[in-house]
Amino acid sequence: NWGDPGGYAGQLAEEAGMRLDEFLAHVPARMGITTGRLTEPEETAALVAFLASPLSGNLTGADYLADGGVIKTV
Repeated sequence: NWGDPGGYAGQLAEEAGMRLDEFLAHVPARMGITTGRLTEPEETAALVAFLASPLSGNLTGADYLADGGVIKTV
């Protein structure tokens, strides 16, 4: 199994050459993020902790996206 994170606001803002507040005010809506916000690093960490725990013992061979719905799949 794999926990696949989306981009994090600070990283993406830096790569775009924007201030973080400017980035957060405009970019998530333009990206079409279903939840309206970027994933926090702690959310990705929680996903990875779950996948590494016995609770995920019957989950096999999957890629779990933590991107707020940027990639629209079912």
